[in-house]
Amino acid sequence: QEREMELVQDIKDEAQWLIRIVENLLSVTRINGENAKINTEDEVVEEIISSAVIKFNKRFPEASVEVKMPEEFLMVAMDGVLIEQVLVNLLENAVLHGKTYTKIWIVVTHTPGRVEIAVEDDGQGIKESVLPVMFEGKISSDEEESDSKRNMGIGLSVCHSIVKAHKGGMHAENRAEGGARISFWLPMNEEDTDGY
Repeated sequence: QEREMELVQDIKDEAQWLIRIVENLLSVTRINGENAKINTEDEVVEEIISSAVIKFNKRFPEASVEVKMPEEFLMVAMDGVLIEQVLVNLLENAVLHGKTYTKIWIVVTHTPGRVEIAVEDDGQGIKESVLPVMFEGKISSDEEESDSKRNMGIGLSVCHSIVKAHKGGMHAENRAEGGARISFWLPMNEEDTDGY
């Protein structure tokens, strides 16, 4: 019976993986299609992050996520569903590939003309050979857990496409303190912070 329960859990995990892949592929199709257009609306950054964390914690209830936000009220023009998907992907990658992680942070930074959102962890970090190609969806599978690594590649390439469609950018690095830091920035109208 224990083995049956394990099999059922494996099937559920595979189904969740397939759902995420389909969501990602639909996102890419929506962005890269000939007549594709990103429909943006002003969204409250804190609310998008909160929604992503809730979605993420449904799959990883044991994972601890600390959010560090500036004091000012931040609104950014974006497709909220897609940016939420970017955040969920980055959070899931921190769990699936951080391995030794104990903590995950979402750090929001506001500088003139842009807002940056970084997902950081204190896990094993990213291989130096992987860093230059992380967002290309071409991560090699010459080690164990190749399925997991392929998922990482697909997810990050989709994240990159989504952010680029918003006229933003992405960056990946290893933290000096240990662990990984993957960030993306979105352009913002400075008027969005006035009056709050």
